[in-house]
Amino acid sequence: MLELKTPRGLAVQVPETEAEDPSPKFDVADIGGITSYYRDNGYVVVRNLIAKDRCSQIRALWDTEVKSFDGYMYRQATAKAERHVRNGNGWIMNPILNLQSVNPSHFPRFRQFATENILTDRNLSRVFTAFLGDAPKIVQSMYFEGNSATWEHQDSYYLDSESVGEMTAAWIAIEDISARAGRFFVCPKSHKIRLDDHSLYNNIAENHEGYIQSVVQKIRDEKLAIRAPVLNQGDVLFWNAWTIHGSLDSQDAKHSRSSITCHVIPNKKKFLQLQTRTFDLPTDKVQDTYVFRPKDLSKAKNRLILGIESTFPTSFYWLKKKAILHAIRQKAG
Repeated sequence: MLELKTPRGLAVQVPETEAEDPSPKFDVADIGGITSYYRDNGYVVVRNLIAKDRCSQIRALWDTEVKSFDGYMYRQATAKAERHVRNGNGWIMNPILNLQSVNPSHFPRFRQFATENILTDRNLSRVFTAFLGDAPKIVQSMYFEGNSATWEHQDSYYLDSESVGEMTAAWIAIEDISARAGRFFVCPKSHKIRLDDHSLYNNIAENHEGYIQSVVQKIRDEKLAIRAPVLNQGDVLFWNAWTIHGSLDSQDAKHSRSSITCHVIPNKKKFLQLQTRTFDLPTDKVQDTYVFRPKDLSKAKNRLILGIESTFPTSFYWLKKKAILHAIRQKAG
């Protein structure tokens, strides 16, 4: 068992073997057990949910199509258009946002395979449907390679279903995840705690760190456990929109952390953004899943916006910040 730290310094006991791991693992056939544990704990791990050959293939497509690209792509941590940031191993350290929306001219096989064989995998859809009571609608996805840390948070602060706290998400291990590679962590039963909503004092545009520190303080005050389960290739960790989670602040020179996350809401529900605005989302149906493509770069208007965003970032993000603050003030008023 390793003792590591979360991004804001909380201690975590990280299991190196299955025998050390307090998180049970379920088989996909046990939908009843999966759903019961998820409802009680706010997360659940399902073993071998995604076929290993699919994991290997998407990783190969990442290597051949995405890593060699030198242009701008939207990123998980900032939601901004950025070029790749590589570490000494050549791993991409700023994860990409929305695999289903990347430009098909640059990433044709990666986009198609990620959408049709990972994000809309029938086993994945089956578990989502059990949680949601409806077909899943994907509203966001990400791809991680390098072991970048993600701060302690609840997803609902950023995005959710119009029925707040209903959204669910999945973290898919594309390779075996070393204990030192920046594992995903969760606080069991924290989905029963609703933190403060977006407001003028903790909003993402001006005081994001204030929000993060409020989450960290809640973990301390409630003496919440922190778990970083063992995840091997094809395993999937599901969690609720209110479950406090993140990824560990560790840099491993030998092991990358290839993984995909996706966030889904019930197909019949509207999407809630930054706890201020709801939207009906246009989707494509792929197998049993509905797929929303934010800033879909197959469309000329979105490629134009990306070009403006990457050419004039200071002005663009200043205007975006002002728009967010305006929406929050309208809600507060």
